[in-house]
Amino acid sequence: MGGMKRQDHFQRLGLLIFLLLMIGLFKVLSPYFLTSVNIINILIQSAVPIIAASGMTLVIATAGIDLSIGSILALSSIIMAWGMKSHIGVFQSISLGVAAGAAMGALNGIGIARLGVSPFIITLGTAGIYRALALIFTEARPIYGFPIAFRLFGIGEIGRVPLSVMGSLMVVSGMYFILMWTKLGTHARAIGSNLEGAYRMGVPIDRTFISVYTISGVTASLAGVIVTARLNTAEAIAGLGMELEAIAAVVMGGTSFFGGEASIAGTLLGAFIIGTLGNGLTIINVPSYYQQLVIGLVFIIAVLADRIRRERKLNIYH
Repeated sequence: MGGMKRQDHFQRLGLLIFLLLMIGLFKVLSPYFLTSVNIINILIQSAVPIIAASGMTLVIATAGIDLSIGSILALSSIIMAWGMKSHIGVFQSISLGVAAGAAMGALNGIGIARLGVSPFIITLGTAGIYRALALIFTEARPIYGFPIAFRLFGIGEIGRVPLSVMGSLMVVSGMYFILMWTKLGTHARAIGSNLEGAYRMGVPIDRTFISVYTISGVTASLAGVIVTARLNTAEAIAGLGMELEAIAAVVMGGTSFFGGEASIAGTLLGAFIIGTLGNGLTIINVPSYYQQLVIGLVFIIAVLADRIRRERKLNIYH
């Protein structure tokens, strides 16, 4: 057990060193990278992947995956926008969008728990359905122009701290509590470690799956609040590729892609690396499609590293 903990500490230390080296490289490549304005930009850019990845951490702890979070972000944002355009109030519209995100996540969980279909297949299918509904509702046109009370969630500050950053830290704190201090977190890790063993121990498998994917839907819709408020636009193509960023952040941070263990602190660090990487590539004028290439490579490396780490831990047990 001590060897496992040392490996986890070394992994996080390695991530921190990688982050510092990356910051140093971008500082050399651009004099604007470490300015106070850009540091705030990095924090703001990291807020969305942090929120999305926090929910994904709980999903991956069960050895599951949620490929629908980008589509949930888009559709829930459109529902929020519709609410505000219908003058039902900012907070009521946000509540409606988050409730829609929870419902979409719950449908994923029900499909996995009750139909016995793999998370990959269910969430891949619903990703297409939710995205199509977003396109149908908007006729592929963006909705823009929202009240300032809503926009503050994306551009507001308290002191010099952006509200979006504060919101992301609140979500991470909530997810840490759920993962480490509630039965749901314990059950999620137990299912990821050994599904059959968890069933024999009396873990409520169906309820846990539904709860976990519902939470993932909620965090995706909360990420949608920040994206929509920051851009002052809701559109059906929002959130494209977000699932890849979230999964990469989670696995990079030490949550095993094969389930059974999870680290919210590691996810926070992984998401910050993703945000810093995206900002740095943008500031040195790397086109967005190359950024997706880099994030894809980071994802593959993270999964391979997780597999190696898992094999070493199994060797420790033996």
